[in-house]
Amino acid sequence: MEQNVLFQDFEIVGKNMNAYMEDHAKLLALDSTVLITGETGTGKELVARWVHFRDNVRKDRPFVKITIPNIGENIFESEVFGYEKGAFTGAISSKKGLIEVAEAGTVFIDEIENASPAIQSKLLQVLEDKVYRKVGGTEYTRTDARFIIATNVDLQKLVMEGSFRTDLYYRLAVLEINLPALQERGDDILEITNYYIEKYNAKFNKNVMPIGKKQAKELTAYPWPGNVRELKNFIEKCMVFAAEDRIDLGRLKANVPARLEEGFTFQYKAHMRNKERELLEAAYKKAGGAAERMAGLIGMSVPFIYKKLKEYGIK
Repeated sequence: MEQNVLFQDFEIVGKNMNAYMEDHAKLLALDSTVLITGETGTGKELVARWVHFRDNVRKDRPFVKITIPNIGENIFESEVFGYEKGAFTGAISSKKGLIEVAEAGTVFIDEIENASPAIQSKLLQVLEDKVYRKVGGTEYTRTDARFIIATNVDLQKLVMEGSFRTDLYYRLAVLEINLPALQERGDDILEITNYYIEKYNAKFNKNVMPIGKKQAKELTAYPWPGNVRELKNFIEKCMVFAAEDRIDLGRLKANVPARLEEGFTFQYKAHMRNKERELLEAAYKKAGGAAERMAGLIGMSVPFIYKKLKEYGIK
């Protein structure tokens, strides 16, 4: 089965998220690399497919996914770039690499933060010059594929720590789509919940009623550290055990993180996000809103400050 057939069945659910993505529709007319950032479970692969299948030039061409941790450094070149016959023992014929498979389509590289220095170096050349060379080959091949990169960490922080190449980061950061956490998507939580209730009604042959706005307060009060993926799995679990026509949101209480006081959570990502926001708000007040002064107070770069102010909506 062709790659684009495997990945074309998708849907972005939620008016807020769809409006957010429409603001990025201009990316479709550009041929630059796209960087998708966001917490685990926010739908980075889904957005990558959105970019691919909304592109009238590429939508009928392959969408090929490469997950960095799944490809060892010793076989990265042969898997991604391909190899020629006789390139190594066992290479009895030449083989296309994943980039060649995706020609004129899209290459989606997930979890780029796990790329070793050697892999980062190899990726930089193909992203910068759009050329690559097969293992055992002597000539370079030009690719017309669009590259979409995804990460759930702050790459700029990795650059400052010395574990991610500066030149690769700036090559990736040309066009960025930063996905909001589910907790920040408002009414989308209810829309997503009812979307999956309908989906699992069909799958499990049930007739569970959709959630109303009154019940939605229980859903929005929960922090959802696992984002959309966690919500989806929670709804599926509720649907499996639903004996009547309603799901039991009481099961959510078992997922609620323990609290020492109001606003405190043991969920690491949610806790660190809260603390980061508190730090930025305090620095913003101290610096009178001046990004340069904030950068000096926090000890980070000015671009980092601008990025975080936008991310948290601090004005």
